[in-house]
Amino acid sequence: MGTRGRLIAVAALLVLLVLVGFAVRAVSLSVAQGEYDAAAAAFQADQSTAVQTVTDGESALDEAIAVLAASEGKVLTEQPRTDLAAAIEAATGRLSTAAQELTAAERVADASLVSTTLFDLDLDLDLGAGVRDSARTLSSVDFAAAAGVDGIATDLTTPVAAVTEAMADWQAEQDRILAARYTNNVHATGWNAELDQCIGSVDVTAHYEGVPTIAEHWSCGGKDFPDDAGTIITLTGVHAGTYRVDGIVAMLSASRHGTADVPRGHDLLYQTCQNGQSATMSFTALTRLP
Repeated sequence: MGTRGRLIAVAALLVLLVLVGFAVRAVSLSVAQGEYDAAAAAFQADQSTAVQTVTDGESALDEAIAVLAASEGKVLTEQPRTDLAAAIEAATGRLSTAAQELTAAERVADASLVSTTLFDLDLDLDLGAGVRDSARTLSSVDFAAAAGVDGIATDLTTPVAAVTEAMADWQAEQDRILAARYTNNVHATGWNAELDQCIGSVDVTAHYEGVPTIAEHWSCGGKDFPDDAGTIITLTGVHAGTYRVDGIVAMLSASRHGTADVPRGHDLLYQTCQNGQSATMSFTALTRLP
């Protein structure tokens, strides 16, 4: 073989070696990419489960917070609300840690994606090394904190139920109080003709120069109307609502006093003739409650 022939053979051998090298590296990269794809699929599955677990926990937490807010001022004892508040605080801390874990995992996934797409095409023998590193990094991600919030809904169930029951007890007591509360029906607006019907109080505001007043004959119910300050009563019909009795604020005589003597500045007055005597007309002040 002449010199030219030997040169051609050497060149051919070098080309073959280069091609073999590229083939080896291509195979190495393909294997590494397969490892990465498997790791990425496992990561995405674990991430999806973790996200759903955290989302479910957040939903349970939101419901518990809503129950706690709705129960304010509507329980007979605060202990159930105190217990629920403590459970909410604990759940909030666990979910916060899990949320931070999800954010950190997302950053790892983003960085891994970059490292598998930006290849340095040099003469290194193993182009798949970086891909394998990324696969190992993804496989090392741990969603332990997210898994740890799986029981949050269960943990909140008992304190939420306790507060719900406490609210029901409170409502039952309010219903009992309301049923036992003195109630007066202001059945009409007018004067003597309506008062004489003896079927409830009458709005006599117009008769008292615009001072808000209801009245009732003593024998028709006036003797039963509460005048102890602080008593809570219910009015139906005209002026319907809940009122606090502020006590008798004036005792007038029909023969000595006029409408100018009727006390002003109250939400509503209740007037009746004590013992049926016009000489002792009592005016009881009422304050309307929300």
